[in-house]
Amino acid sequence: MVELFWLRLCCVMSIFKIATYSLDIRWFTASMATMMIASVSHVYGLEAIVPYFFITSLVIFLSILVFQAIRLIVFYKDSVSELLNPEKSLYFFTFVAAINLLGGCLSKIFHFHTTASIFWYVAITFWLGISLASFSILFLYQKSQDRKIEILHGGWFFATVGTQSTAFLGIIVAEHATQYVTCIHLFSFALWSIGASLYLIIAVFIVLRLVFYPFSNDTPLSPYWMNTGAAALTALTGTVLYQHIHIVNGPFVDFLPFLKGISLFFLSVGLWWLPFLVVLAIRRHISRNDSLVFSVGYWEIAFALGICAYSTIHMVRLFGGQYLVVASVCFYISCIILWCFSSVFTVVHLARSSVWVPVNDLTINYVVPSSFKLRGSVFEVKKIVNEWLDQTVQGVLRKRYCVVINNNLTCLISYDMLAKKWYFDQIKD
Repeated sequence: MVELFWLRLCCVMSIFKIATYSLDIRWFTASMATMMIASVSHVYGLEAIVPYFFITSLVIFLSILVFQAIRLIVFYKDSVSELLNPEKSLYFFTFVAAINLLGGCLSKIFHFHTTASIFWYVAITFWLGISLASFSILFLYQKSQDRKIEILHGGWFFATVGTQSTAFLGIIVAEHATQYVTCIHLFSFALWSIGASLYLIIAVFIVLRLVFYPFSNDTPLSPYWMNTGAAALTALTGTVLYQHIHIVNGPFVDFLPFLKGISLFFLSVGLWWLPFLVVLAIRRHISRNDSLVFSVGYWEIAFALGICAYSTIHMVRLFGGQYLVVASVCFYISCIILWCFSSVFTVVHLARSSVWVPVNDLTINYVVPSSFKLRGSVFEVKKIVNEWLDQTVQGVLRKRYCVVINNNLTCLISYDMLAKKWYFDQIKD
């Protein structure tokens, strides 16, 4: 009995290690999408459901935070390699955005203004650290000859999302501050300007990427929804900044027409991207003819739709018009539907997966004699124990391998002959 207990415990720990190793920093968008639903529901007066969504978002945030902390300690080298990877480094801004949106909910919904202020100071600290680290690496780190245009994608807009969310929470803090209001306004306005500038710069590169370089059907589309999400958040921050300056007056009153016009500009740009994103999604589905596969990207899309709903309803206070209310309701309903779909899809795949992470996160990009690559990180293959060919219930041929990898874990991996993809199947010990 004791040996069986320790065997099961070792198996659970092995699964926990692989799950932690494979955890994507983008999972914070699940918490962010849930917070958006809570915030928009609060604006619409649906107070009955607001606490449930907020508690859910808080649980998701804390769970991901714990996993990321463990991952940073146990797999320190891999975390550093992700930060040094220009394709992934800007994803770390999702953590900053999640902190800011959580602080905004605490202040707007539950009136915990002091707690929101603490969250703002914490977010500023992480924003400064991540900004200096990611952009310094992007600008100064030794560039290899294989750095290609493919490293550029819509996920880079998370730099704008993290910056604008920090400015947004700063404005909320200023609403309840008794001193240094002008300083907070100045800092928030500076952050808003930086975020807007980052959006315009990255947007130019994205258009260059889409127009002049091949865009294969295998390219993940969900990060490109941040084209819309980042623009909508920029518009939201500008709108909230306009409203607060309009109330308290001060030295920034002369900027009010500028804020109003630029906010409308960014919302228009964000909405302009939507039909193109839908066209790209339809093209991808028709060309690949794939079955539906889970991705954390569904949460990115849900967040983008939620921030569009929140931004649009705030625009009503500047411009009026029922058409904006209708647009906001449409975005809100779409966000709710996608949130429910993503939640069910996430639970199903966590339950069905041998390892407690989404199946697509376990897709192996390639296998070489000594190692294989999983989500940008490399596992060393110490030994191939066995290999064989079999057929699944659905009639799909799979080449299966039993391999020993880092930490002396024995894993079963397989190659789908039809889909031409590699997968983790099981951890044996």
